[in-house]
Amino acid sequence: MAVCRNEGDVGTFGTGPFSSDGALDFLDEVAERPPQQRAEVLRRAFGYVVANRDLLWREFFPDEVVAAAALVAAALPGGEHLQNRLAQVSDEPRAVMLPGPVPDLAAPALEALRFVAGPGGPWHQGWTTETNRAEAQQTIDGLTAILRAANS
Repeated sequence: MAVCRNEGDVGTFGTGPFSSDGALDFLDEVAERPPQQRAEVLRRAFGYVVANRDLLWREFFPDEVVAAAALVAAALPGGEHLQNRLAQVSDEPRAVMLPGPVPDLAAPALEALRFVAGPGGPWHQGWTTETNRAEAQQTIDGLTAILRAANS
């Protein structure tokens, strides 16, 4: 998840899990890996985020963490709508998806997601309209529900 961008870069940033340039760049990185390696790439990424919280904004960004958690959720029961979102942003959505559900990734994904998108987290900062704030919260609530269900 160590995607570095210049602070002066201006790009797309939306309220969906795959609605930013950073999220799309992260998906491209995952797609470069063979399907059987993707779960381990995500596992390492979540571990890195949680162990290196002080590197937020320098080594990784909230939108990348949200996209990574959404990839895990997309492969779990209840994540079908995320597969549809991937199809909208990718010419080849299967090229980035996990080959199947990986329930043991739900807990690390949820922990990393809580760090960047928990109450008052960096994911929630900077939304300029109430509509955007509400949509961003819906994104996180949906991902959290899917990941929690997999942990039950």
